[in-house]
Amino acid sequence: MQNLAQLEPDALMARAKANTGLDDFGPDHFLEPLTVLTRSMREEADLNEAGIQMQGGRIVNALENRLRRQALMKAHPEIADEKVEVGAIIVGLPRTGSTMLHRLLAASPRATAMVWWETIFPLPRDESGAADIAARKADAEALVEQLVGASAGFDAIHPMDAHAYDEELPLIEQSFISNIPEAMMYLPSYGAWLLEADQRAAYGELIDWLKILQWQDPSRRGQKWVLKAPHHLTAVQTVLDMFPEAVIVMTHRRIDHVIASYSSMVGSLTGGNTDTDFRAAQARHWSARLKRNLEDMMAARRNAEDRFVDVDYRKLLADPVGHAIGIFATAGIHADDADVAAWKAWLDGNKRDNRPSHKYELADFGIDAEQLSREFAFYTNVYGSES
Repeated sequence: MQNLAQLEPDALMARAKANTGLDDFGPDHFLEPLTVLTRSMREEADLNEAGIQMQGGRIVNALENRLRRQALMKAHPEIADEKVEVGAIIVGLPRTGSTMLHRLLAASPRATAMVWWETIFPLPRDESGAADIAARKADAEALVEQLVGASAGFDAIHPMDAHAYDEELPLIEQSFISNIPEAMMYLPSYGAWLLEADQRAAYGELIDWLKILQWQDPSRRGQKWVLKAPHHLTAVQTVLDMFPEAVIVMTHRRIDHVIASYSSMVGSLTGGNTDTDFRAAQARHWSARLKRNLEDMMAARRNAEDRFVDVDYRKLLADPVGHAIGIFATAGIHADDADVAAWKAWLDGNKRDNRPSHKYELADFGIDAEQLSREFAFYTNVYGSES
């Protein structure tokens, strides 16, 4: 029998305190989502021993980061004075080209984004400067190898690179409000709770994280941050309110392709944490979840249409630089020759050719294509994509 007691919040928090020698977690708004999440992990996810260790370790890491972040901001109050400028936030459905678009936009010399290694190890561990950064990068490289090795076929689904721009969701997750756990485990009650949760405190902490990263790398000052995470669809109104200066980029793709591709990705991630086959249940869960997210998105943007840019998946692949220029223009930035050269250079160096193809079918997950089409007609009739 698995030792699920180690996934109790008190036990996890005690481990984080012992590992860091710190005890101040800051404001306690994280306790409710942590409690809901860990209960769902114990009661619904049917985790195997590897899953308990991996997912428990991820929570402990997040708690350690909370402790260290609190200590860092106390020691360096000047961090709070950092001025971060967010130029664009990509909020599209998963599997719609958002990763490619994010990395493309961030390649501009006038933009910046988080790099995967710093989303996982965002805080200095000591005062050694370059040596500390090198150690964190090395740990991230090892973790990438571990994650890809534990999830069969994942390298065909999502390009993992410790040194590539990636989404900020791991930092939002430090508040235990994110859809990462649901993508790695079967957590229906946590997912239901998340749909109704007030995420403003988590996004306030995301702004603190941006300040911390910019403080560590002053070259980012004056650059426009480009953010991206499908999770933002769970909190579109909050995103609009918390980042009033940002353009919101909505990527679109055929809904059957989205659901099939994402179900394949979730199945790959979940498989390493449980011996139970949750693929069909996860596919149903995510179909309902994304439907609700799109409904909320469409309601939120009715009063903010001028802040949205819509991007079709196939059109993006056909003319990525043109889309980047258009998004910059909407954000009030005139793309110059240096931007275009940087984007073309990034595209030249980031072909898919060296990765295996990602193959998936709706039927593999017990999803009926016609029913799916009916359920998402409210969305596809407005933003329908044929690609």
